[in-house]
Amino acid sequence: MTDSLRALKFLVIGMGVAIVVGTAVVVVTIVQRAGAGWGDIRSAEATMETAAPDATPRPGFGTRTLDVPRGGRIVDMIAEGDRLFVRLETSEGARRIVVLDTATGARLGAFEVRESP
Repeated sequence: MTDSLRALKFLVIGMGVAIVVGTAVVVVTIVQRAGAGWGDIRSAEATMETAAPDATPRPGFGTRTLDVPRGGRIVDMIAEGDRLFVRLETSEGARRIVVLDTATGARLGAFEVRESP
């Protein structure tokens, strides 16, 4: 085998290793970011399990309904403090941000998102 073929062989092997390592980094990053929100739930459950027997857990608000217009969809949700911001889009293209209280489940208000003239 000539020197140029040997160098090409090492280059191809090196690039293959780089692709595998890069893919592994991307997968690990995606898994870490996807599971980031679940850490709070696990730590809250652990706190409840280790709480004193006389401590009463905070009551939940049960099941609440968020009406989405027919043909509409939830684009995304962001929790910030005790607020949940839900971004909706209707089938006609109208956009709305609904603000919910995460402690009570109450709808606090909504923003209609429009293009400025």
